[in-house]
Amino acid sequence: MALSLDKIGEQAPGLLSLAKTASQAVDHSGLNGQKAKVALALDFSGSMSRVYRSGAMQRLVEKALALATQFDDDGAIDFFVFDSTAAYLGEISIDDFAGSVDRLTKGRSMGGTNYADAFLTIRKHFGFAPAGGATPAAPQRRGFFGLGKAQPTPTVPAAKPSTLPADIPVYVLFLTDGAPDNQSKAVRALTEVSTAPIFWKFLSIGRQSMLFLEKLDTLTDRFVDNANYEPVGDVDAISDADLFKKMLTEFPDWLKEARSKNLIQ
Repeated sequence: MALSLDKIGEQAPGLLSLAKTASQAVDHSGLNGQKAKVALALDFSGSMSRVYRSGAMQRLVEKALALATQFDDDGAIDFFVFDSTAAYLGEISIDDFAGSVDRLTKGRSMGGTNYADAFLTIRKHFGFAPAGGATPAAPQRRGFFGLGKAQPTPTVPAAKPSTLPADIPVYVLFLTDGAPDNQSKAVRALTEVSTAPIFWKFLSIGRQSMLFLEKLDTLTDRFVDNANYEPVGDVDAISDADLFKKMLTEFPDWLKEARSKNLIQ
């Protein structure tokens, strides 16, 4: 159930305009009444320092929170960052979103870019890690994924889920400015977490689309197609309406497939 616009206006008037735009995007996508837990995973690698200093990541948090109010009436998002490792930094709500990025990342040093740990950390946080342990590692393939046309990567097909269908799916906005340090591990991890009721919306910033995120968007051997990639460029230059549209692309399709395969109710 969505948080009412009246309540948002009372508790967080600074989010009201964003929430109205998000509501229109959700309505256009046919997702009215859909419940989901929204999480945000931000790249905290060294190359992102300028973007954080500019306040762009704080503004993205506010847009993610506005979208979350349309899927969950608790008015909050779970906030993760990933650099050389990934970490859950806390919940951001309509009551305390102002200055939340600086507050929650204070004291954390920027590092590398570890997608795999982000995928597995978020799955574990929401309680979807399999009791039997991780999927066996696939044979590593030599070569650099970021050059030339994306090529298929050998993976171990995702095992079937061993848990009952989830009541509420998880929707993760995952923003980065570059490919991970270990691309084969990222491929294996995204394949592994495809048995969890989590949809991954990859967003990239920068002048060009990212070949590696395009690769993740089209991986084979996943239990369900659990990800979609949309290049954003400059998160402050794109209109809010266009950004919300990109955020919601393929989410309805994933919900249908996840229900058909008994991942969610």
